[in-house]
Amino acid sequence: MSSEFIGTVESVELEQGIEDRKQYHVVIDPEDITVKGATGRMHEWIPMSPKAKEDALPQGCVMDRYLLQLEIVIKEAKKKATVKEALQLMVGKKFKFSKIKLGKDFSGHPAKEYIVPVQLL
Repeated sequence: MSSEFIGTVESVELEQGIEDRKQYHVVIDPEDITVKGATGRMHEWIPMSPKAKEDALPQGCVMDRYLLQLEIVIKEAKKKATVKEALQLMVGKKFKFSKIKLGKDFSGHPAKEYIVPVQLL
């Protein structure tokens, strides 16, 4: 898969992750690439830190960094009181997405790259 593509966000839902961790599941309908699989969609799961709350994120956690990227693209996201409200601003909008490393390398393991909106179209 290319590291960049254009797509429309179909949904953003909070889900139960591994070990009692919550995560947001973002479903994207890609426009310029074909995704093999049952849905034909791109899926990204952005984890919430164990210490995170909807209205308070630890600085530097993956969700904090994801929201910082989102605020560059949608200025209104910064004004939202909760993570859910900010992420819901993406639904129904078309973006250019890119894979960006949001976490930190640790114990010899490289940080994961996430599909992040980099431009509102």
